[in-house]
Amino acid sequence: MAEIDVNEDFDVEGFRDDQDSKKKSNWVTMKIHPEIFEDLGVRDPEQIKLETAIMKKTRQVKKEMRNDPDNLDLQVELSTLYIDGGNYEEAVKILNVVVQKDDHHGRAHKVLGTAYALSNHEDEAIRALSRAAELSPDDAEIHFNLGGVFMLKDYFENAAREFQKVLEIDPSDNLAYANLAAAYDVSKMYTEEISVLKKVLMFDPENLELRSALSTAYFNDGRFDEALTAARYVVDLNEKDTQAWCNLGSCYSASNMVDDAVAAFNKAMELDPEYAVPHVNLGSLYASVGRVEKAIKEFKIGTELNPGDAMAWLNLYKCYKDIGRHDDSMKAHAKYEGLIREQPAGEDKAEVSGIPGGVSNTGKSAGSDQ
Repeated sequence: MAEIDVNEDFDVEGFRDDQDSKKKSNWVTMKIHPEIFEDLGVRDPEQIKLETAIMKKTRQVKKEMRNDPDNLDLQVELSTLYIDGGNYEEAVKILNVVVQKDDHHGRAHKVLGTAYALSNHEDEAIRALSRAAELSPDDAEIHFNLGGVFMLKDYFENAAREFQKVLEIDPSDNLAYANLAAAYDVSKMYTEEISVLKKVLMFDPENLELRSALSTAYFNDGRFDEALTAARYVVDLNEKDTQAWCNLGSCYSASNMVDDAVAAFNKAMELDPEYAVPHVNLGSLYASVGRVEKAIKEFKIGTELNPGDAMAWLNLYKCYKDIGRHDDSMKAHAKYEGLIREQPAGEDKAEVSGIPGGVSNTGKSAGSDQ
């Protein structure tokens, strides 16, 4: 059966702050990507305008604080401006003083948790946001941010609970649906994930990433007919999407529609000749139907395009072994073992950036059962 490889993962939106000052200006009619300005050696005028606005507001708040130095709300507002400017350390310092003076200041705990989260202090963020949630249980933003931190810590059950709370407060929050689906996905709760994705797609029916994620969830749940239908829908929405064709090929393969699977993988290769996954998936498909020489050819191309694909090397080893090419099989196995040894601890941890592109992943070896 075709090897399946998830190349992209769910995206958890950046932490929210209701005092965010990053609004688009009215005078820019065409937004130019910041990298273009970097290439030209100049700064993005939108970024300059944002920084100017933050500095102006910061001066204003500091002026007000000179007249009212004990005003905790002003201190929290100043901390929010520091966060907007990326000065998390200073924000944390001020906010800790605020919550020591008034442990019931819900917004201070909320902003403190966000500052900790953005500065990669997840444990402290959980404590602060949990306290904020106790004080302001109906604040969807707090639960959203707390769910995001739980995702970063791989506490997926806790994350799901927080995103569910967001949706209880605001049933139309598309990003909360997507993040809840992400939590279910990494917990392998595919039935629950499917239910959530179907709900969010009611609000955004032509979202390619969510449609692809739905196909993936069906596939992982063993519901291959529904996975195939969803994968076809994605291709219909965008015939130039390489990953979508690769996913479609995997769904055809799981449904034993060999010729259709081959055609889909070939289409993916045509769209992106440098993309290794369709070659590896096609190699797995050929291996599963006993066409070992063709499988070897595809695995070799796949490992040339992506030498770091450990499972592709393992599959190549198995194919060489099946036809008695002992030396080649040992070389392929050595490459596989070397890559496995190089994997850092926690390599299999779920990530939170990027909704799944689909059902192709290197988690299964050639010929393995679905």
